[in-house]
Amino acid sequence: MCATAAIALGLAACSSTTTTTTTTLPSPAASTAAIEHAYAVLFDLANPTVKPKLAVIQDGSTLEAAMTSTLKSTLAKEAAGATVSKVTIERGTACKDHDVPSPCAAVTYDIFSPQHSALLPASGGLAVYQHARWLVAKVTICGLLGLADGKEPPGC
Repeated sequence: MCATAAIALGLAACSSTTTTTTTTLPSPAASTAAIEHAYAVLFDLANPTVKPKLAVIQDGSTLEAAMTSTLKSTLAKEAAGATVSKVTIERGTACKDHDVPSPCAAVTYDIFSPQHSALLPASGGLAVYQHARWLVAKVTICGLLGLADGKEPPGC
């Protein structure tokens, strides 16, 4: 009986179970609203506070120095905000092709001036769904931060 129990325990220890995690997303309308909110908070340059902006960016804490510096720049003073015009929710290979985790979203947005003219019209960005929240993908903000001086900012 002991030998049988030992064999059963040994087989149980050697067996493997594959688990697949499926992320349940909010409805498309709720996802779009959450992504629009994240982009609005990030590009609300009338509010120079860094913490709320970092909270809506994937791995935002790693970009604190770069965001603090950029928000004081002339370039940041030229922009007044952004509006999202299109959100396309994606999964799997589409996200992998963008080098972001799945699920993700392709986002089209305009950055506008204080006079509401488009500074960067129809810009392409990404959002990622992590920890039950939609966040601006780090790759999106790193690309924009790199426009300021042509090099990759710290944390990117």
